Amino acid sequence: MNTERANKFLVKLNRIICYIMIALVVGILITGYRMIGYFTFIPRGLSDYLHRIYLNIPFIVLFIVHTLLSVRAALMRKQIKSVYLDILFIFVGLAFAVFFSYFALSLVIFFRR
Repeated sequence: MNTERANKFLVKLNRIICYIMIALVVGILITGYRMIGYFTFIPRGLSDYLHRIYLNIPFIVLFIVHTLLSVRAALMRKQIKSVYLDILFIFVGLAFAVFFSYFALSLVIFFRR
């Protein structure tokens, strides 16, 4: 029974993450268009920082969490359950999040904007 409650929680969490990701994609699109000259209601410098750091890194992290939760749910539907798989997903997710966040931050530092 506890695993059923945990699975329902993870499904709800996955849906909430999807809604947040939709808002982040809209923000990334708006700030990206501002960086090339459209949507002048946002200052260019603010748009640059929002696009490269403050929207990009949360999107990367939430995308990784969403993907791994979806893969876990698909495996559970096929009756593939394991604590070791959950631990593997956590380590893989952390590795991807750290690598791609570092990559995004290093681009900001490299271009010095």
